[in-house]
Amino acid sequence: MENIIFLEEVDSTNNYLKARCGALSDGTAVTARIQTAGKGRRGHAWSTNDGMLPLSVLLIDPPECETLTARVGLAVCSAIAEMYDKPPELGIKWPNDVIVSSHKVCGILCESMRFGASTAVICGIGINISQDENYFRMVGLPNAGSLLMLTGTAPERNTLLKAVVSEVRNRAAMPFADCLDEYRRRLVNLGRSVKILGAEGERVAEAVDVAPNGYLICRNENGFFEVGSGEVSVRGLNGYI
Repeated sequence: MENIIFLEEVDSTNNYLKARCGALSDGTAVTARIQTAGKGRRGHAWSTNDGMLPLSVLLIDPPECETLTARVGLAVCSAIAEMYDKPPELGIKWPNDVIVSSHKVCGILCESMRFGASTAVICGIGINISQDENYFRMVGLPNAGSLLMLTGTAPERNTLLKAVVSEVRNRAAMPFADCLDEYRRRLVNLGRSVKILGAEGERVAEAVDVAPNGYLICRNENGFFEVGSGEVSVRGLNGYI
């Protein structure tokens, strides 16, 4: 598979690319059987076992960096859908989780860094392929699930990997304006009450739309406002908050 690096074990696929971004070409991807020290948003730890697919894709000077997480989410949805004759209903929980049957099957973490005159964005993706319900119970993730657990079928790992990398590369070159309607359709937050956890504390509002820059447009008793960072939690999605 072109420009895909396979490792047996790594601390973090994102860290691997960050340490080598000046020597690698745009679109290079890395995956590992085991990831020992991965991380999610807000510093949450994220490690992997054989049932997970950790991968990262290096993008050099990509356009519209602020919407990359959204476009990568759409890329993952499209790649997973390719694996099934009858795809499951795939949604996105703003800003970075892919959802199947009200369970998180994928998390995304995009990190940027400067090297020379360029900006590198490393798009880290973790997909739950084949863990069972007992695994998520043991690790304290009752709202997560795997594709096998939720659909009855586990995609072949390398086939899914290749599809995700291809879709990420394609979406990275696509203007967000061309994806916005699809993103709205995928977003499970819209029309729901959301809990916004940010530096200013906690707010509850209704998510009503997505702005052209990928921000979540919300409404509360004080009117409309946009959310561009922090953690947004969905209420009413089978307890997934």
